[in-house]
Amino acid sequence: MQRIAEHIHPEEFSGINYRVARTREEIEQAYALVYKEYLKKGYTKKNNSGLRFSIYNALPLTTTFIAATNTNHIAATATVISDSPIGLPMDELYQKELSTFRGQGKKLCEISMLATDNTLLRHEPLASPLKKLLPLFILFKTLLDYTQDILKSDIMYITIHPKYKTAFNLLAFKDLSGVKSYQEVNGAPAIGQYVDFPTMAQELRKPGKEKLYAIFIINKTDHSKFENKLAFSLEDLRYFFSEKSDIFKTAPQAHKEYIERCYSTGEHSLSSLRELT
Repeated sequence: MQRIAEHIHPEEFSGINYRVARTREEIEQAYALVYKEYLKKGYTKKNNSGLRFSIYNALPLTTTFIAATNTNHIAATATVISDSPIGLPMDELYQKELSTFRGQGKKLCEISMLATDNTLLRHEPLASPLKKLLPLFILFKTLLDYTQDILKSDIMYITIHPKYKTAFNLLAFKDLSGVKSYQEVNGAPAIGQYVDFPTMAQELRKPGKEKLYAIFIINKTDHSKFENKLAFSLEDLRYFFSEKSDIFKTAPQAHKEYIERCYSTGEHSLSSLRELT
């Protein structure tokens, strides 16, 4: 494990800014990167917009993170989704397991929409697929601090292809159950994993994980990286969820009603999603 950790060199990505997405353009680039990479892997079907996102992206607490280069190119992206009355995306596969933690009063979040532009990798050769995760590992540190410091989450969840299991095990993620077929990614094999933050800190203290402990536990992300997150306006909602997709049109009624409640106050309040379609 320590051998793999030695390949994680944040300084090699000093020209990349790891932070929240702050403009509609950055959000769209992130969705486009997810679509491009998922299409390559067969995780999504072709669509006219060239974007990949879901109803959960419309939630006010959902936060898209990006690894942005000096030329405003997005090298990697991942999204944090907080638990809400409409649940989490992985409830499709693991509702029973997640309900157990909810019943214990735990505050949950899910990491979703992970993608890396592999053309920007500058590391020496490392066995794939771990090499492809290196920029995401660095971005993941930013997400890790955000979920703890800002969202005050207790447990983080993620659904991954089994081939990436070793990489996330490095950070003390544990399996929710065995491999399942996940319709959200065109029926590809998937495994749900989770980690509670105190356990992560304890596991990374163990001998052989000193570098991981320094990167993910000791060093803290500057909170300026979390500032000025794009808060969707009604025009942003219309653009992504009605013009670029039919998500609002096809979403379950309960999801629509909750989205309406989320945007029912403020200067430009929304009384019905029909206003945006």
